[in-house]
Amino acid sequence: MKRQKGSILRKLKLCVALVAAAAAVAVMKPPVTALAFNVTPIAMVEMYTTSGTPVYATPDVLSPVVVYLDRFTNVRVYGITDNGFFQVDLNGTYYIPGPYMVSRIEPEKTEKQKALDDLDDFTEAYRMQLEFMESYSSNFALVDVTGDGIPEIFDAEGKEIYTYYDKRPVMIYYSEYPVKFYYSKQENKLLGKYTWNKKDIWEVYYKDTSLLPWGQFRCVSVATSPTENAPVITRDYVNNAETRADLYNILKKILSL
Repeated sequence: MKRQKGSILRKLKLCVALVAAAAAVAVMKPPVTALAFNVTPIAMVEMYTTSGTPVYATPDVLSPVVVYLDRFTNVRVYGITDNGFFQVDLNGTYYIPGPYMVSRIEPEKTEKQKALDDLDDFTEAYRMQLEFMESYSSNFALVDVTGDGIPEIFDAEGKEIYTYYDKRPVMIYYSEYPVKFYYSKQENKLLGKYTWNKKDIWEVYYKDTSLLPWGQFRCVSVATSPTENAPVITRDYVNNAETRADLYNILKKILSL
């Protein structure tokens, strides 16, 4: 019985020793290193960072980040690693992951450029609006009065103005009384004139987005009569099937100016 207990104790001690040895080996195992040590030199080029670009001391995403760079920071690149890091010169040699770098800055598209890219939908939206307006507005104007390069639709009497928003036309001005509009390109001001008590009243209108996401025209002050830089908005287009059929080319020409 004593011999059996002694055998069991020896086996337990052996197991403990083996576990301790395995733990020691695990502790002594070297840490995981970067996948790439080879750097292919390239001719010095200038590239640009994207938002929140991390800079590493080694080409390893598990290593600490030295600094984060703001968007569009100009960086000199002179090498690339096996695992896709750019070797960069930032008063010293550092590494930036490839996806965070671009070869040139792509400026954000303007509303005008977006409308050109979306010209088919833009045309169809305005065409449907003009079809609806035909019963009460035989003429219309297309003039940009908001300053974003996209022309607005004016009805013949100056009671309604529509703009293109989220792939549909939305009203940004409505009046029960006709207003003759003038527009100053130099000052980007929309002027309106109406008659009250046999007097011509001139007002300045601006786009206000405080209440509506697409904005609305609001009178902000009384104005004097327009100068040569504020011509009356002419009704250049007849609202009929022929004009609406050519609306794609009309809008493309305006947006391309």
